[in-house]
Formats: sequence, structure tokens, C-alpha cells
Amino acid sequence: MALTASHQVSGTYQPSNNDNIWVVTESSTGITSNFNFKFLCDVKNTSGALLTRLKVPIHFSSTSRGVFNISKVLSSYTTYNWDYADTAASGCTQSVQAYNLAFGYEYSTGATSDIQVSTGVTTVSGNKVWNAALHPLDFLAYQQSEYLMASGSTANFLTELTSKRIHIDQKDWLYALHNSAIASLQINFSTGASGTVTAAAADITRFPIGANIPGGIPSGTTSYTITPKGSGGNTVGAVFTIILDDRCSKYNHVDVFFLNKYGAVESFRFDRVRRDNFTSVKNTFRKNPYALNNSTGTYAYNRLDHAKSDYYNEMTQVTTLNSNFITEEEAQWLKQLINSPRVWMFDTQLIPINVRTSEYEQKYHINDKVFNLTLEVEHSFIDKAQAL
Repeated sequence: MALTASHQVSGTYQPSNNDNIWVVTESSTGITSNFNFKFLCDVKNTSGALLTRLKVPIHFSSTSRGVFNISKVLSSYTTYNWDYADTAASGCTQSVQAYNLAFGYEYSTGATSDIQVSTGVTTVSGNKVWNAALHPLDFLAYQQSEYLMASGSTANFLTELTSKRIHIDQKDWLYALHNSAIASLQINFSTGASGTVTAAAADITRFPIGANIPGGIPSGTTSYTITPKGSGGNTVGAVFTIILDDRCSKYNHVDVFFLNKYGAVESFRFDRVRRDNFTSVKNTFRKNPYALNNSTGTYAYNRLDHAKSDYYNEMTQVTTLNSNFITEEEAQWLKQLINSPRVWMFDTQLIPINVRTSEYEQKYHINDKVFNLTLEVEHSFIDKAQAL
């Protein structure tokens, strides 16, 4: 008797919203040939608490193997970490879930016999997932080293970009999957000034690197580089470049923040024409306009009363935003904004919104010369009127 488990995804860290496949094999036919045989997989947290138990029969193409996909279980335990008011780096504890697995089986010795359960025959520990949702083609070629910053690595921050344009008054963040390998970020400004941002000891750290960067952006800066450093001063990942966008606009700007496919919140500014439209939904009923006056005994109606009354009114705000001209690289990156499940805009205050734009054309300079992004968003909160 020997029950073994094989993970089909490499590395300690896996994206929680992609398939997380484990194949189990039981070598003893004396066990797998029993009635009502099923493999068991207990998914637990690192404290040993049971999150769920999964059961699968012997896979149809095998006589001794079962296949578990635990992604649906673990994705519900990862969310996102973000704080618009960040003044320092913070660990993203809700973005990561560590888990242990206990594999076993159940069967009965006869068709109507009681089920016998064996759990914890083989156990697995030391794995983690983070709240990423990679494109299927990217996931097929998944290599942890492309995302996990460590000594000697060239892993990128959790964004599709390696450089970015922002405005000097625009808040922005970089997230790093690093398992405490980053001690600080080294910031080198174009003016010759430099600074550091101390990291948090965590699996994933969120760094404010825009207008909210600790210490501020020196006057006269046009760009700066951000280099992740280990405790010994060694570089532990790829350098990121910020280019300050000094293009002016006569319109008021709106900054939009969105959760990208790597589980990080990024920002983008819309500083061209903005239009706001409001859609009202009304439910009405016909009411009796007459009223009995108990003092006079008269039964009449008041010309100011409503014979048709609204009993439910709600209004939805839809905002159309337009950006300045963007590059091909930005156009590619902004597909993640269209597809993001969590989006906010800052309009005197932070407001949750839902993207209504459902079609997106990838633009190329060879075809379109110059282009921008038009985005239609719906404000998540509905404005309701009194029910009279």
C-alpha cells in the first residue's frame, strides 16, 4: 500500500485563480478495487483547520489515479489588500493563503457495507497561493521565478509594465511577491537625489511609489528608478522606472484605480472630456385621490394630491471618461482595467465603480497613429428617493 501525490504546478507560490492540480496514485489494487472507492483530499490551513474535503473517483483513464483541482477552494480565501491613504509599505496578508493537504480514501468492502474512511495517508505542506489570475497561455508556461523576487532573480514587480508614466500628483503603488527577500526599495531621482522605502516582512508587500511615496518627489524630477534591494544591499529583482507626465489639460482629471491580473492595485489618469449621465427607474401605482374630512364629513380630493404615485425611484450615474494619448504598451496594459473585478475612481472622494465598457480594440500606431482610451463606468451605489 502506497499513496503518493504529485503537484502539476511548479514552485511554492501558485496563482490562486488558475488551476491547481494534484494527481494522487494508490499502488495497491487491493484498495482501489473495493466497492465505492473514492480518493479524499482535505484542504487545511497551516493551523490544521479543515477548509473543505474533496472526493473524486478513480479517473476514467486510469485504474489507480485520482485528479484534484483545489483552485476553487483556495481562491475564495484570497482577496486583495489596498489602502488609498498609504504612507508606508505594507504587507498584503489577505492576498496570500498558505495551505496543507491530507490525502486519503474511502471505500466499502461490500456493495452495501459501511464506508471505511482513511485520512491523512499522505500529507503535503509548504505551499501557498496568491490572488493572481494569469492568462491561460501564461499559466501553461508558469515559472515561479518570473514572479518571486529573491537573491539573484530578475523577477518583475506584480505588473505587466517595466516603466510607467504618472503625474507628479498621482498616487500609485508597486506590489512585490518576495517572501521577505526585499529589505527596501532604492529610489534614484533624475535630479541626483535618492531615497529608500523600507519593505514589510511579508509574502507580498505593497509600496506607495507615486505622489504618496515616502519622503515625496523632489522638485524638478522628471523620472526616477526603483530598485528592490535585499538586506545586504544586493538587487533582488528587476528595476522599475517612473516617468513623470507633464502634459497639461484644461479639464479636471479623474484618477482610476483597478485590481490587475497579478492581484495588485494600479492607477491610471483620465484628463480629457468627462460626461455624466443619469438613468432613473420609477415604479408607480394609481392611488385614490379622495380623502374623507372627519370634521366636515366631506369626501373630496385635493388638486395638489397625486393620483399617480411613485413608490420606488432609483437613479444610476454613468460616467464617460477620456484619457490623453497613450502608447501601444499602455493600450495592452489597460485591457486589465476593462476586465478588472474591482475598480475605483477618485472624484473628491474615492468611489467604487463598475466598468460598463465591454468591448476593447487593441490599437497600434502603425494603424491609428495616435489614440486614447474612452471608458464608460457605472457608479456602484444607486441613488434612491423617498418611498411616499
